[in-house]
Amino acid sequence: MTDDVIDQNATTTENSTKNPKAKAKRNKSKRPNAINRFLKENSEGQGSTITKLPRIQDVEESVLRCIIGQDKPVRQIITAIYKAIVFKQIKTNLLIIGDSGTGKTETIRQILNELNLPYTIEDATKYTQEGYYGADVEDMIYNLYENANEDIERAKNGVIVIDEIDKKAGNGVSGERDVSGREVLNSLLKIIEGSNVVVSTDEYPFSINFDTSNLIVIFLGAFSGLEEIRKKRLNSTQSGFRLNKDSKVKQDTRFLKQDLIKYGLPEEFVGRINTIVEMNKLTKQDLALILRNSKLSIFREYQRELRNRGISLYYKGKLFELIAAKSLLTDTGARELNNTVNYIFDRIIYEVLSNPKKYPKKRHFDKYKKCTLDLGIVDDNSKYTIS
Repeated sequence: MTDDVIDQNATTTENSTKNPKAKAKRNKSKRPNAINRFLKENSEGQGSTITKLPRIQDVEESVLRCIIGQDKPVRQIITAIYKAIVFKQIKTNLLIIGDSGTGKTETIRQILNELNLPYTIEDATKYTQEGYYGADVEDMIYNLYENANEDIERAKNGVIVIDEIDKKAGNGVSGERDVSGREVLNSLLKIIEGSNVVVSTDEYPFSINFDTSNLIVIFLGAFSGLEEIRKKRLNSTQSGFRLNKDSKVKQDTRFLKQDLIKYGLPEEFVGRINTIVEMNKLTKQDLALILRNSKLSIFREYQRELRNRGISLYYKGKLFELIAAKSLLTDTGARELNNTVNYIFDRIIYEVLSNPKKYPKKRHFDKYKKCTLDLGIVDDNSKYTIS
């Protein structure tokens, strides 16, 4: 196989104790005039500052240039978000289920950036029930407001993304209150059902009413073990109805709300989720395509950086498949690609940076012009030649 060159023009808590807490400290350096503007906007109101929406198909096309192997989930998520924006009377709460490294968070980030919507991404594991040590729901609202450049109307029409929500599930049989688990889910009801949330601060003697009616809430989680619950349901249905391959009765193979309830999410919480999206498991071919085609490819980023220093990168096309195969040895999906690619380029980057050719009165340029990667570099990062 002959050497290939990448296109030179490629675009690139343990449960919290039951001691009551003081309110979680928010940004202590917040200027009083910024807080006063928050109050003024909240009390007087102002027109929505949401900009005109781009065409839904244009957003989808742009996102899929970054997110590989998730065409159907991407369309489902974009449609749900557009529905929430266009049809204000429909409260939208999404749950996105997928293994680590399938692109849940990055998909949301790309979509919201395309739509220019303010958002905050929160880790559910740091939250506790209001009144206990740890952050609570009010902090999410406050973080969103800050990310909306302290524009109250933009914040009210913004997005709260809550990751690791599956870590808050429990069986609910313990006699003690699960203040860092199920009780947090109960506290979240007030933002997912579209009510007013009172946000208070420690620094200033006032509180703010925040209407969550138009707020989009997106939950993310790996939900390890949920697949077994679904399989058990499908097997039970098949046995109960004596289904066989010729049966006309079609089983619902999606994750259902009843599966989530059995997993340990409260029924009243699950009942307010109106869109469930399941991310695809990434295959070796998907991971190879991420390296080869995604605008977020770390391999392409290294290639661009070397090109900027006048160095052309050569490699055999099979290299991407070998990197993907090695990355699949872990359970972190696309995340492991970064580790593998960083390993591949570590020695190369050191050699490039330690041997520059200097020109008088100019920035230094590298003396190297060509770097060729051997297929063995996946396991031994000395397997390259540079000249």
